[in-house]
Amino acid sequence: MTLQEQELAAVFAQLTGAAARDPLDTQNLLATLVEGGRRLFDAPGAIVHYAPGTTPVTTDGTDDSLRSLASDAAAWREGPGYDVRTTGCALIDVDATTQPTRARWPRWTARVKALGHTRVTALPLPAKDGPAGALVLFGAPGRSLDEKALSLARSFADAAAHTLSLQREVTESRVLAGQLEHALSSRVVVEQAKGILAAQHSLSLDEAFSRLRKYARSHQRKVADVSREVIENGDLPKGA
Repeated sequence: MTLQEQELAAVFAQLTGAAARDPLDTQNLLATLVEGGRRLFDAPGAIVHYAPGTTPVTTDGTDDSLRSLASDAAAWREGPGYDVRTTGCALIDVDATTQPTRARWPRWTARVKALGHTRVTALPLPAKDGPAGALVLFGAPGRSLDEKALSLARSFADAAAHTLSLQREVTESRVLAGQLEHALSSRVVVEQAKGILAAQHSLSLDEAFSRLRKYARSHQRKVADVSREVIENGDLPKGA
């Protein structure tokens, strides 16, 4: 294993470690990703755009100026990060000083020039349902990624994308579990309230639920919230 490959393994370990420490903190994982890319490929800086599915774009960068650039570029819908995120096609060693590039991304290239960057490589972060984002590596003047480094960069982006996808699945599973738990809890509360009303007023369970629902609708409240009050007070408010 070469020194760079060892560094790749170390950076990937950091990514998986960040995901394991807090599986709901996407921003921390993106910060680890851009810093790992900067260090691994000796880049002057790096930014990331991440927007799996229909979620809003989340961005990060290796310093304040690049974090601002990434956020603005996402809002402008401009720059290599936006293009790669939406097309899934890599952009390799793009010269940000040429007229075609300036015409293609006028605001982005003006900001990049002011920051002193001239070349950029953007790689997709793939997901099952299409490109989920882009990792953008800025190149040092007069130096670009060689074929081996580029292959390593692609592997790094793929590994990072896989980690992000796993994190997203964990997050979605936790959200779903929370929703199911809340729904089950609400159902239990409603069933208890129905039983109380049925016993108090000699009603069937269906009739008790109808009265409960009618009261909730007329007062623009949730049935579960009204049910909790029935459990606490032993009945609906008088006149209900």
